[in-house]
Amino acid sequence: MERTASIASQRHSRRRLRLSHDWAWLLAFVIPAFLVVVVVQFYPLAYSLFLSVQDWTLTKSQQPEGFVGLTNFTKVLGDSVFRRAVRNSLYISGGAVGVELFLGISLAYLTLGSRWSMRVVRTILILPMVIAPVAAGTMWRMLLNSRAGLFNYLLNFVGIQGPKWLASPDWALVAVILLDIWQWTPFVLVVVAAGAAGIPDELLESAAIDGASRWQAFQKVELPLLTPVLLLTAMFRLLESLLSLDSVYSLTFGGPGYATYTLTFFIYTLGLQNFNFGRAAAASWLFMAVAAGVIALVFWLHRRSDIS
Repeated sequence: MERTASIASQRHSRRRLRLSHDWAWLLAFVIPAFLVVVVVQFYPLAYSLFLSVQDWTLTKSQQPEGFVGLTNFTKVLGDSVFRRAVRNSLYISGGAVGVELFLGISLAYLTLGSRWSMRVVRTILILPMVIAPVAAGTMWRMLLNSRAGLFNYLLNFVGIQGPKWLASPDWALVAVILLDIWQWTPFVLVVVAAGAAGIPDELLESAAIDGASRWQAFQKVELPLLTPVLLLTAMFRLLESLLSLDSVYSLTFGGPGYATYTLTFFIYTLGLQNFNFGRAAAASWLFMAVAAGVIALVFWLHRRSDIS
């Protein structure tokens, strides 16, 4: 008994020594990473929250001029341009992401397979995703030129009078949505193709044996398995679309007028054109509230899909 107790005590002491050794290494790696996160993320967030309750316009003063409470937030919320930017952002993100999911799923299933022809087609389809958004916006601005653009030339070739894409408020918003769809549908395609390739063939074979058609197998077997991936993809795309600035900057510069102002472009003009840092910080926190609402909606839908 004494020998058994001695062996157990030795094992316990060795385990404690190993744990203490592991904790030392863990802290050695975690603490620097934690400090980097604090410096890179938490400090800017805290400072922007500080600025949001300060009166600071760089053209008037090089330092914040004093505490103003929620004045910046109320002025931003009362700004008609901000309300239009929120509406435009929701239109662009909601419309573009909805079409991207539909087209991405369709193209993923049309190009499934390991044949060399399918691999070539998939490679061509994902090319828009690797183009820089500023370059894509500049290219589309030339394509949508109402006088010399390729789009209106092709429409006129078939007898259709092309619209003034970038001069009309409604068509300019459509142009931004089309650019987003063209550039980011490949992302949905890649994700869905990877998810579909991971579905076991046995499930589809069992559905076929039970007499299910190809559409029924997709609807009853594949789509429920792909739903978590699709919701995660939708969340990534919604957030990316809301955060997008460079494509709007290079395609329309928010115009005509305020027709294509988005939340990020509104914050950009406040902070980096008008140099009103206090109001820009307040608008940024309101933007974070919108983004948090989008994330909460996606997680709610994900929970509902798990329950059902």
